[in-house]
Amino acid sequence: MKKTRLYIFTFTGISLIVLLVGIGMFRYFYNSAKEALWNSKMESGRRETREVGRMLEQQLQNGIPPQKVIDNLQQSILNTDVQSEFLCMYNMQGIELCHPNPSLVGQKIDAANSSFAGKEGVVDFSNILRSGTADAGIRSFPAEKQRSAEIVTVYPVKGSDWMVAAHANIAVLQVQLDNLYQRFMIGVLLMVIIISASCYGLIRMIYRKYEGRMEQEIGRLNEEVNNLTMLNRQLELSQERQREQEKETITANTNATENSRKRLLTYVRDEMAMVEVRDIAFIYLSQNNVFVQTFLNQQYSLNISLDELAKQLDNDVFYRANRQFIVNVNAIKTILVYGRNQLQLITHPMPPEDIIISKNKVAEFKKWLDR
Repeated sequence: MKKTRLYIFTFTGISLIVLLVGIGMFRYFYNSAKEALWNSKMESGRRETREVGRMLEQQLQNGIPPQKVIDNLQQSILNTDVQSEFLCMYNMQGIELCHPNPSLVGQKIDAANSSFAGKEGVVDFSNILRSGTADAGIRSFPAEKQRSAEIVTVYPVKGSDWMVAAHANIAVLQVQLDNLYQRFMIGVLLMVIIISASCYGLIRMIYRKYEGRMEQEIGRLNEEVNNLTMLNRQLELSQERQREQEKETITANTNATENSRKRLLTYVRDEMAMVEVRDIAFIYLSQNNVFVQTFLNQQYSLNISLDELAKQLDNDVFYRANRQFIVNVNAIKTILVYGRNQLQLITHPMPPEDIIISKNKVAEFKKWLDR
């Protein structure tokens, strides 16, 4: 049941998202197409009126009587379809000189006839005719005329007071756009259904594979839990053994500290001398001989190697810095960074040569200091 609800929610969510995105994109393209169509009609009207206007100019320049020119234009546009697009001509007084419907010839356009929204803003259409200048815009009619708005372009004919006008019925264009809109909406809905169904099927297929992997993973985890339980038991036993070993190690270290060298036997000329280990600043190797340097800057030679001394001295106090030096922690005054990832120990008293901690022993030396 949970899976079924999950599938339903998934399908519904995908459908809503695709539908909203599709409608949003379609509205954007629809508005862009509408604006482009309006601009296209204005541009085609400009071309048509300009061509007709220049043709009429040439006829007047060739000496054809104005009335003959008007009659020729009237004959050419007579009975053309006025429901979508048509061409007519006015004079600057607003009188209709040519129209596809002959009954409208002679009608005068007054201030209350219609308004025109063009480059000069919203003005009476009669003012546009009187201005005698080319323009393009939307011509709107009062509500009582029950006439839809039109895209109108006007062009003046030189050498006359005529204004050629091209009309495109916006209502007819809107019907065409609405039909296109309906077809596109059906296409969008089909697209939504196809995309949603495809995504739903793809998600369900992926989810089934995921479920199979999850079941395998759960089985593997159960095995690991069982193994982990066994390992925990073994770990408890191991920890008990480790605690016992740590106790033994602590005991051994304590015994080692107690048994570490307290003094060293050396020779001064023909006499034997004893040097207290606590008085030693460092021990170093020079020319295959081992020497002891005390805090009082006294120097003695030893007949024992540095390796043996490193094992016998308390490693909490003495550190084998390198192959040449064993240093007492109390003798270290300054630690300097030396070269690349190396350290230099400054001691008191000063050693006969630099005491360098190599980069391989830096971590061990820091751990020894941080006890």
